[in-house]
Amino acid sequence: MRLKPESQAQQRVAAQPQHPHRLGVGSSGPDVKRLEKKLIQHGLLKGRADDHFDTQTRAAVKQFERQNDFKHVDGVVGNGVWRRLELGAAHEGHVSEQKLAGARDTFRTVTINVKSNPVMDQAAVVHDVKRAASQGSLIGWNEISPDRYFKAIRDLGPGWGHYMPRDGGLRIPNPISWKKSEWKLQGEPGFLRTHHGKEEVSPNRYITWVKLKNKETGKTIVRMNTHLVSGAWSGNKPHKEWRQDMWNKHMDKLHDLVAHFEKKGYPVIVGGDFNRDSYKVLGNQVKYDNKLNVGTHGHSTYDYLMHTPNGSLKSHGANVDHGYRSDHDGVSVKYTIKG
Repeated sequence: MRLKPESQAQQRVAAQPQHPHRLGVGSSGPDVKRLEKKLIQHGLLKGRADDHFDTQTRAAVKQFERQNDFKHVDGVVGNGVWRRLELGAAHEGHVSEQKLAGARDTFRTVTINVKSNPVMDQAAVVHDVKRAASQGSLIGWNEISPDRYFKAIRDLGPGWGHYMPRDGGLRIPNPISWKKSEWKLQGEPGFLRTHHGKEEVSPNRYITWVKLKNKETGKTIVRMNTHLVSGAWSGNKPHKEWRQDMWNKHMDKLHDLVAHFEKKGYPVIVGGDFNRDSYKVLGNQVKYDNKLNVGTHGHSTYDYLMHTPNGSLKSHGANVDHGYRSDHDGVSVKYTIKG
């Protein structure tokens, strides 16, 4: 029996690998990893492929759709994108279209100490700033001094928002940055001076924080950033007793601040350079997202990312990046935020 032309067309479509569901923000599984590997091969996605579809993956898909003249550019992977990327048949890790409506989202946050004692040359500073910006949409910076370090961060461009407060005439060296495409600042950010410095021993120390609304889910989180006095628990620094006293006072204030935002119902992410090796600095108040036995400053684990366990955030593990010019490694963590 001779098939009608339209039936032949239908038969050709049926013979092509079909993608039974769509992939979008919130999807996970082996198919997402295959997708991200292809996007990396096309130069559209930076970093390493994992099995979680986040907003960076969506941005890469949108770019692919534009390059290939798709009529609808939405960052969602259906049959057309799947076939054009030559990924073949899909079978796992899908979510229904209802779940793509924004029930949850994923993002990465980074903590990095950009060494300033002694200061680095500007090319090294710019390298580290750009490296951090390529790894996450929410960054806590530490040891940002002198002013040219701040300039390197501002030079990330208009797509980034920054909190760079001053304490009187002093620019606080713990700014926070976020991608405006993913986050919207809520209310006034803030800082707390935990103690005054001691001449020729240590500068003033601070905690900075911002409240940010995730544009995908509408969920607001608090991101805190801090850097504690060095030499309190290691080495033979002068005035060690003073350093330990200041370290403990700093942590008491951080504990109270985290508890304050917890009581208001906000999930809190805390990051920074804690200058205490492989130690649960906030006890059981938080979940520690990077392993405490993986060095971030030589063999010592000084740089931490952690979050409050209220159920709104889920960590997908940390990455310690040794590719920075600073004497500290960058730590990034991928989270799912539930709307």
